[in-house]
Amino acid sequence: MKNTFDFHTKQGLYQHIEETLAFYYPQAIDDTYGGYHEGYHMDGTLTEETAKHIVGQSRHLYNFSVGFELTGKTAYKQAAEHGITFFQRMMRDQECGGYYTEMKDGSVTDDKKLTYGHAFIFRAAVAAVEAKIDGAEELLADIYQVLEEKFYEPSAKLYKDEATRNWSSFLEYRGQNCNMHICESAITAYETTGQQKYLDQAVSIADQVTNKLASQSEGLIWENYDKNWIKDEQFNHGQTRDEFRAYGFIGGHQFEWSKLLTWLYIHQQDSRLLARAEELYQIGWDHYHDPRNGGIFFAMNPDKLLIDEGKSYWVMAETLAASALLHGQTGNDVYREHYEELFQYVQKSFIDSVHGAWYQWLTANNGVEDEVKSPSPKSDYHPISASYLIASYRGEDL
Repeated sequence: MKNTFDFHTKQGLYQHIEETLAFYYPQAIDDTYGGYHEGYHMDGTLTEETAKHIVGQSRHLYNFSVGFELTGKTAYKQAAEHGITFFQRMMRDQECGGYYTEMKDGSVTDDKKLTYGHAFIFRAAVAAVEAKIDGAEELLADIYQVLEEKFYEPSAKLYKDEATRNWSSFLEYRGQNCNMHICESAITAYETTGQQKYLDQAVSIADQVTNKLASQSEGLIWENYDKNWIKDEQFNHGQTRDEFRAYGFIGGHQFEWSKLLTWLYIHQQDSRLLARAEELYQIGWDHYHDPRNGGIFFAMNPDKLLIDEGKSYWVMAETLAASALLHGQTGNDVYREHYEELFQYVQKSFIDSVHGAWYQWLTANNGVEDEVKSPSPKSDYHPISASYLIASYRGEDL
């Protein structure tokens, strides 16, 4: 049974990570075109999807790097090295710099430069450095240089969202989502390298998004903005499940920012960070928690009315991490109780007890929505990264 691990202990959380990795390995490895496969049926067999997206590739690299860090298994080390080679030889734009968004069967199918994708290479590169994977240091140096020199917008102290291949023009759209993931990557870069610039960067991004931008929405995190960083309530109207630029107030992002602020507080004891983390968590719980069927609803409109009552795997993972970290920093048993409730719900409803890994979406009544368990770019990065973070900071005392 893949859903009976003890979520209170490091050993249990590490067991869950290994069981999740086992769903993807070894079939994730593409020995023909390089990189990783990104589509998996319910039993872990591959779908016919052959596209390789920058985000899915990054998440697999992260997962296998963590797998090697935890287990020392040579197979995971080789899997991570396989991913770094793919980024350096295939996905990197040797002429213009940066990394392509998508490839298929060895050819580039989308050559734009997506900040969200580069943010995830940043995250994966840091994990690979921590695990001492060959080539990781070079990948980290390159991706950080691209982010700072090409995407960073000094006037806003945030990052632009998308560029053409040769960087000649940028999308006028701005979004909080890619900035959130750069913030997370910077925290892990600080932990891994000890370089203060990364922590300063993470704190700055967090302040801009959770205070300055949120002031346009009565303290909630809205997703989409125009080129002047003014809230845009029409962009992607109704498209709550857009992978990178979702419409609405996304419940999971209130919790994810709560997690990040608490994580920052661990390193920089500024009471304002913790207070804002608790505020966002409470907003998330009050508006999105489903007391009847369990779990967390997905999205609200600008009037704070629920418009998507689906339940997403990544939202659950981020809420669990926020609950665990907040309990650790505040001692408030409410967060521990939420952690207990949500992990029991996840084990019962989200994790496939036979084959492992999490279902991507459940309905409001907890029915499985999809026929494919893991389409691109899912890869179960969120459950693995959340479990790893919880184990790192909470361990045996939850």
